[in-house]
Amino acid sequence: MKLLIVLAVVSFAAGAKIKCMVGDKETECADGITKCSGPLFKEYTGVADAKVKAACDKCAGETKGKTCSECVGEAGKAACNKAVEVGVDFSCYTYTYNATAKAFAAAANATVCKRLKATAISCNMPKVNATAKTYTSTSGCGNCTKTDTHCEQCTKDKCNKSSAIRVAVLFAPLLAVLVNLL
Repeated sequence: MKLLIVLAVVSFAAGAKIKCMVGDKETECADGITKCSGPLFKEYTGVADAKVKAACDKCAGETKGKTCSECVGEAGKAACNKAVEVGVDFSCYTYTYNATAKAFAAAANATVCKRLKATAISCNMPKVNATAKTYTSTSGCGNCTKTDTHCEQCTKDKCNKSSAIRVAVLFAPLLAVLVNLL
């Protein structure tokens, strides 16, 4: 009797199908499908590729980790590839390095940063003596990296517009002219 019960449970489990989000609906997948996939959300950037849709099965081609994410589904449980909960967008200023002035300049307008619901607001900016090698952020959104040794971060919307950087950018060309004249 125990053997029959064990066999029944094993055969039920073997035939059980997982559920994945397909589009915006939770759908039972075909037999043998063990993974669900969907668009990859990159912190501070947002969805990597809006063309990637939630589906049963693994990511297509070489997209895993680039524009698509995968998860392993479990029979009898909710879809593992549900859309992530996003937080309210915020803005940060981007900085570009001016090789002539040997200083960073902030963009006139802030760029929009995307985040998950549980992620705190974080902007970054170059320190006054930063170079293109010591500050490599391209968006101004998010935390400083370990390789960015001349980077500062702050935690409010549009908090990374430094007046010191603006002053340095204005005076750097003037200082270069004065040095050449002397």
